[in-house]
Amino acid sequence: MPRIYQRKYKRTDKWSVYVVLPNGKRYRRTVGTKKEAERVQRKLEAAIVEGKWELWLREDIAFSALVEEYLKYSRTTKAKSTSRADEYRINKHLLPHFGKIPLSQITPQMLESYKQKRVKEGASPNTVNHDLTNLSHMLKLAIRWGHIDKNIASSVERMKVTKNPPRYLNQEEIRRLTGASEGSYIHPLIVTALHTGMRKGELFNLKWMDIDFDQQIVTVQSKSDWHTKNYKSRVIQLTPVLYDVLKEHRERSEGVGSEYVFTYCGKQLKSNIKRSWSSVLEKAELEEVTLHSLRHTFASQLVMAGVSLMEVQELMGHQSYETTLQYAHVAEDHSKRKVLQLPYAGS
Repeated sequence: MPRIYQRKYKRTDKWSVYVVLPNGKRYRRTVGTKKEAERVQRKLEAAIVEGKWELWLREDIAFSALVEEYLKYSRTTKAKSTSRADEYRINKHLLPHFGKIPLSQITPQMLESYKQKRVKEGASPNTVNHDLTNLSHMLKLAIRWGHIDKNIASSVERMKVTKNPPRYLNQEEIRRLTGASEGSYIHPLIVTALHTGMRKGELFNLKWMDIDFDQQIVTVQSKSDWHTKNYKSRVIQLTPVLYDVLKEHRERSEGVGSEYVFTYCGKQLKSNIKRSWSSVLEKAELEEVTLHSLRHTFASQLVMAGVSLMEVQELMGHQSYETTLQYAHVAEDHSKRKVLQLPYAGS
């Protein structure tokens, strides 16, 4: 067994681990503390015993170098919105915390410290979990790229998150919302969301070419500069109400000249409807309702109408059936109330 030495530098607090490898070459790794040096020593001893010491010869890049490599990957492979979210989360929180620490020296204890720091800053458990998921994916790719051989973030326990049932509107609230939005440029958007269950990105990227008024269908599909969440297309039947609203909306939009269905002053809608949305909600006397709530409403109303969860999964574009199961309680509650329809159930 090769001998391993620990050396304390005189003018710094750094420690180094030295070893003569089985191939006769000398190897040195500098770390921060004696405790870290002892940990590296144990890992290196185990690697030599297992015959994996070659892994230690590769360059031990810093976390900051991985960030640069990962963000290039994110920009070229992910949707723009997802890539922007990655860049914000990594540059704002992960990079300042892990900085120039070599990947091999990042420990589970450091990740626990990061969790505690983020909570003290006021981040929600769900936000912290998103950070850890992002970090885990970075380290997973670092393995693929040959920088490390283990993803320590995958074993770190995620924070417990209280899952509230999704907010969906009842029939009366739907009438109030659609009534309050009449005359507003977001009225067609609201009706489309209620009648198709599209995601926000799908609504904002919907083009007139996606709507076939002859067959009365709308196709949710990727574009050259945008893609659906699962890269899959789906076709949804236009309801009579939605058909009339979109038909009228197209006639009013003919002079705009935009290929996008939902616009403001001729420009594609993105995430700039906050003020109009708040105004409509105030007029409808509704609270805690988001555009995504209309997607939940679409699914919940289908379930209460007797549509199976498998069919709801297809219409919603859920990749996993587990995601659709969140609406199972709606079906159960609705079924329980069926007994009230008994002819002798009245008082």
